[in-house]
Amino acid sequence: MKRYIFLDVETTGLSPHKGDRIVEIGCVEVLNGFITGRVFHSYFKTSTIISNEAYNIHGIDNNFLKDKPIFSEKMDDFFGFINNSIIIAHNAKFDINFLHYEINNAGGRMSSLYKICYFLDSLELSRKIFPRKKNDLNSLCKRYNIFFDNMREKHTALLDAWLLALLIIKIGFFGKK
Repeated sequence: MKRYIFLDVETTGLSPHKGDRIVEIGCVEVLNGFITGRVFHSYFKTSTIISNEAYNIHGIDNNFLKDKPIFSEKMDDFFGFINNSIIIAHNAKFDINFLHYEINNAGGRMSSLYKICYFLDSLELSRKIFPRKKNDLNSLCKRYNIFFDNMREKHTALLDAWLLALLIIKIGFFGKK
């Protein structure tokens, strides 16, 4: 049985090396090409101020996060959910860089993550399928007639993980059943 986890993160900005942090993680489970309905979703409190650019993308502000857990409080739950899976993320390098920073900051080791899962980058896959075309998640969803415009005023990690799962299934990544 092949277990895939579609993952997305929302952050305070673009660079964990400049102090930006994860404020939301969303994961959707797919078994043998079928969405199971199991998800991991959490918001995270951070002392880093959310940049205006990031806020304009996801609409999450520090006030909303003030009563949320910090990443280290949910790290074991997150690891438990993604254990023994292949993680698919759109622009996975971005997500991995932030996860690496958060895991290290929480006293964990990124090597622990690589022992329990493997990462695939759907952006790289999309660029091979559609060279010289726009391959952001919105463009791909439109190309495959997956429309959630009325639901998607802002990016959310969980909704983007769902959209990515639907997209990859529709592209035919899992083959014909």
